[in-house]
Amino acid sequence: MTKLSRRHLDPINFGQYVNNLWSAFTLMDSKDDIKLLFKDLFTHTEYKMFTKRLEIARRLLEGQTYEQINKELNVTARTITGINNTLATAGNGLRKAHDKLNALEEKDLAKQKEITKNLENPFRQKTQRKTLGGTLLKVGLIALDKKISKKLKQRTAKKSLSV
Repeated sequence: MTKLSRRHLDPINFGQYVNNLWSAFTLMDSKDDIKLLFKDLFTHTEYKMFTKRLEIARRLLEGQTYEQINKELNVTARTITGINNTLATAGNGLRKAHDKLNALEEKDLAKQKEITKNLENPFRQKTQRKTLGGTLLKVGLIALDKKISKKLKQRTAKKSLSV
């Protein structure tokens, strides 16, 4: 089990350290960057604990029983209860993550259905006319979107959060 040092930190410094942590997460540009940061910050056990906690929360939000979660994730009822209590008292971050992951999964599922549909009957695919102007516009908008996203990340990372 992870232990916290008995030496206390100055609350002002601690607040800055926490802000640095959130800023580091916010400034990561890709899933791979965040994965590298997590692997460096957390032990293998902590990494597994975080992933299981998120999955427990998602399954509770989907209405699964303690028994189902215990059997599939090999976690104790105490762990499930702790996450359930978090969801009952607050859990807004877990709910938001769950909603965003569901949206992503639905989008991926729709894409897979479209691919399957096109593979089943390739002659019914709609052909799209691609023009140089349209392609350039699309590339330009994607680049602009990335630049705006990066600026927003940087602005968000500069904000101080209360601890």
